[in-house]
Amino acid sequence: MKLTSLLVLALIFYSCLKENSIPEDFVKEYYAAYGGVPTAEKLAPFYHDSVTIEDPTYDWVGKSEIFENFTANNARNEYDWRVDQVITMGNRLVTEGLLKAKYGGIPYEMRFVNIFYFQEGKIIRQYDYFDNQAWYKAVEVWKKQNPDN
Repeated sequence: MKLTSLLVLALIFYSCLKENSIPEDFVKEYYAAYGGVPTAEKLAPFYHDSVTIEDPTYDWVGKSEIFENFTANNARNEYDWRVDQVITMGNRLVTEGLLKAKYGGIPYEMRFVNIFYFQEGKIIRQYDYFDNQAWYKAVEVWKKQNPDN
């Protein structure tokens, strides 16, 4: 009887872990989808319906409606992500690397750290941290070259 109870508890625990687990090829697929010019259509499938994304480097918090203006807000962005480090623990995944990007054709690079939490195989919470000094410079250059926009 005790062995059966332990087996049932182990199966329940395993199903909870599996439910909140990180999809096997998540890092490869997510950053590929986020590459080039990102769109809501390419990224939305990775996110849970009630996701919250926090980006303190840009003083921004987005709830589940984040994709309403995502495509339009990223029309000038072009991304090439290089993930240098991946750390996982339970339903938490941390990635760190270098983002080589362009803003309106102006190239820049910045280090990043993304922290993801998963539920039902989807991102439920995300924290983004960027060394964004080069991004601000690229935006300034673009604005000087495009004063009417």
